[in-house]
Amino acid sequence: MVAAKWIPRRPWRFLAVVTVLVLALIPAAIGCFSRLTPSGFTATGTESERAERVIDEQFDEPSADLFFLVSGRTSMQYGEAAVQGRALARSTADEPGVARVWSYWDTASPALLSSDERSALIGVELTGTGAEAVKTAQRIVPGLAGDHGIVSVAAAGPAWSSAEAVRLSREDLRTAELAAAPLVLIILMVALRSAASALLPMVIGAVSVLATLALLGGLALIMPVSVFAVNVTVALGFGLSVDYGLLITMRCREEMTRGAELGEALARTVRSDGRAVLFSAATVIACLAALLVFPVPFLRSLAVGGIAVVAFAALTAVLLYPVLLRFCLPPALRVDRWLLAGVRRRLPLARRKRVATPGHSRTWAWLGTVATKRPVLLGAFAAVLLLSCAAPLGKAEFGVADERVLPASTLVRQNGERVRTDFPHAAEPKVPVLLDVAEVRAAGVVAGVDHYARRLSSITGVAGVDTTTGSYRSGARIVPPTLASSRFAADGVVLVNVRLPAGAHAPASEQLVERIRALPAFAPRLVGGTAARTADTKTALSRRAPLAAALAGGSALLVVLCFTGGLFVSVKTLALAVLSLSAGIGCLVPLFQEGRLNTGGFTVTGQLEISMLLLMACLALGLSVDYEVFLLARIKDHYRETGDSQTSIVHGMACTGRLISASTLVVVTTMSALAMSRITSLKLLGTGLALTVLLDATLVRALLVPAAMQLAGRANWWLPGWVHRISHRLGRKGVAGLKGVTEEYVR
Repeated sequence: MVAAKWIPRRPWRFLAVVTVLVLALIPAAIGCFSRLTPSGFTATGTESERAERVIDEQFDEPSADLFFLVSGRTSMQYGEAAVQGRALARSTADEPGVARVWSYWDTASPALLSSDERSALIGVELTGTGAEAVKTAQRIVPGLAGDHGIVSVAAAGPAWSSAEAVRLSREDLRTAELAAAPLVLIILMVALRSAASALLPMVIGAVSVLATLALLGGLALIMPVSVFAVNVTVALGFGLSVDYGLLITMRCREEMTRGAELGEALARTVRSDGRAVLFSAATVIACLAALLVFPVPFLRSLAVGGIAVVAFAALTAVLLYPVLLRFCLPPALRVDRWLLAGVRRRLPLARRKRVATPGHSRTWAWLGTVATKRPVLLGAFAAVLLLSCAAPLGKAEFGVADERVLPASTLVRQNGERVRTDFPHAAEPKVPVLLDVAEVRAAGVVAGVDHYARRLSSITGVAGVDTTTGSYRSGARIVPPTLASSRFAADGVVLVNVRLPAGAHAPASEQLVERIRALPAFAPRLVGGTAARTADTKTALSRRAPLAAALAGGSALLVVLCFTGGLFVSVKTLALAVLSLSAGIGCLVPLFQEGRLNTGGFTVTGQLEISMLLLMACLALGLSVDYEVFLLARIKDHYRETGDSQTSIVHGMACTGRLISASTLVVVTTMSALAMSRITSLKLLGTGLALTVLLDATLVRALLVPAAMQLAGRANWWLPGWVHRISHRLGRKGVAGLKGVTEEYVR
């Protein structure tokens, strides 16, 4: 490789180039926020999406992106309050990006006036995509909301809810960074016993995050990228980069303690642990790539962002970090020796023990010894605990994100509740049904629509039906057709609006959609609306979930198989990762779905947000295999030298124990910062990943892995002959190539 030969001769120039690139990335990373979208939680290519497209193109149906609630001390029908209300409606209609405005003062509709007549409603339809509507809301709401003479204005609606979600996610990101960074630095200082060396892993974490944010901003120009991808990728990228840097630093210092020069220690480290880093990153990337099969823009953007940040973390760890260590590690060690000279003189015994077994953890060695001596007892104990945690998974109910992900204390949530309470008919959810009557005889259209509307209105839970033939309730027509009914007819298509009494995101509404679709119609039909989009999204995700699970599990299994060369140990790795994941999700059922231990920090909806659970599953699977790769690398190396399974397991756990402990604390810290978010979806993701990683590091890594490997013995590394020959050739070629590059790189 040209770069590998160039870097050793001009290291300072290489670092200068990297510094310039990082500085150039900063404006692009900061600018990415303006191009991200808060939408994309529903599936594309569904029946409901096709129905919404036809409605937008052929029907003049108002769709409220914003509501302005105008309130005063006197009646909104007369006097100065009415004058102010009309003026507000006119000024809103004149704003750029506003497609349509309707209000009580323009329509005199009773649905837009509260029962006490002291509040009236202005509905606003915005132009453009969801992201453009949010930007319009961010621009016009601050100038309109507030006091206007004798009336006050409050904002609500989907666009303003999304705008508030964007604002909260940015604030939460800053809070998470301020809270997590000092804690991670302390963890690294304790793990490395070095104040100066602890800063280096954080450097590559910052570089990886900056590069990913700049990439997300570029991707947002060609595809929708969720604003929440920033929070997730920052937490993931920073945690993984620090893990990789910690792994390489500890191994390099271990090699130096054994007598190797810095250059040789770096070469050995990159040949061994550098390979582990690449395989680890490949596993996480393969798991995240499985999210691309879901037709949900939110998940796809998170997958792309996650893949990018993991790739950047691995590349900076293998290419940039050795150069940083080469120039920064010697002065860092000198600073540490100067700072800790007095302490080490007082603790010579502890110093000699650390030198005798550099980087080894006596606690993890003891755990490995105990687990390998009592594998059945301790393995069964850990498995029972994990299965107990996973038991609530059978009661899990899944849903799609809506405005309830915002805290109940936010004004937009409170204003939305006021709109639904005081103006139930104006904010009444609907399920639009489109009937394709182009090929139906004209004589049969009226009778067919009338009969179909009567049957729809008789479905339990339907509040009413409006269409070309009138309005219906409980199987009977209560209002005959009027001139206004013509708006329900277009070129060969008839619109039937089914009014629902419950919230559009409630499970009852989704059940009503199923009943509506189960009812036979006299013509081909499409069912749309918010409840239908939610139901279609859940259906699309459930249909693709087996394929995604097969891709993620198969990819992870293949990566571990290529790395270890053992079939049993690879299958065991995947099985235990699935077990710890099931336990982590099972813990979320009582915490979030049932709301136990909830002190008002989020709204309990009785469901778990399915998109975040799928993202959590892929991330948790990748992180679990990530830790296993680090552990198996040491176990396999020692087993090749000794052929003793038990001592190899104990040795591997002793060598990686401190690393796993520190890495777990780093990931838990970054994910706990994510769990502090006021957005329920992010809180769910952060809490779930933190719990899963903790369970994996304690019960799985400390007990189940050594117990299972001890019981398997030599069978851990068994592989069919033909597979072994192919794997050996590919692995030997890859290791030889990596060896040549790293020797040139760090010599």
